[in-house]
Amino acid sequence: MVAPPLPQTPGSLPQGAVSPFPRSSLSPGSQSRDDERVALLFEINVELLQEVNRLQTEGHGGAISPQQLMQLRSEGKPDKMASEEYIQCLRRVQANLAWLMPRASTDSAGLAKAPPGPAHMTPPPHMVQLQSSYAQLTELFPGWKGLDRQSSQSAPSPGLHGPNPMATNGMTSAPAQAQA
Repeated sequence: MVAPPLPQTPGSLPQGAVSPFPRSSLSPGSQSRDDERVALLFEINVELLQEVNRLQTEGHGGAISPQQLMQLRSEGKPDKMASEEYIQCLRRVQANLAWLMPRASTDSAGLAKAPPGPAHMTPPPHMVQLQSSYAQLTELFPGWKGLDRQSSQSAPSPGLHGPNPMATNGMTSAPAQAQA
């Protein structure tokens, strides 16, 4: 199934806009809420990807995990670690896609295995302009605090980059999980 096109600007979808792809049989209220969630996550991802592009242009991109850094070294490529800001943005894009992908699929089993919400329910610390979008996201996922908050409440972060519930080696395992 083809994913719906991204909005031209982050605010181009009107509040309560209906997503262009079909849904499973949901009640009208939950379908509307799901549509709002999808639209908002697309808007957030547009801003996150614009920031990733800006950071990469400014030379803040690079490997996002020690494993990826070693792989780059073994291939003779530039072996610089990405900035924390870059990694924070990529993690949120990945987590948002992990929640969105099962909803775009016709496989109901995939939707049953999907997380109840995005893993990150807070914006990257350096992107205060996303505070209101993430506040709205919190309203659309009542009771869901995200995996980043749940793990930080139960145990201290294991390292500089904190826990990554979606992958152990950077960006590579999210699509594999979504296909399972």
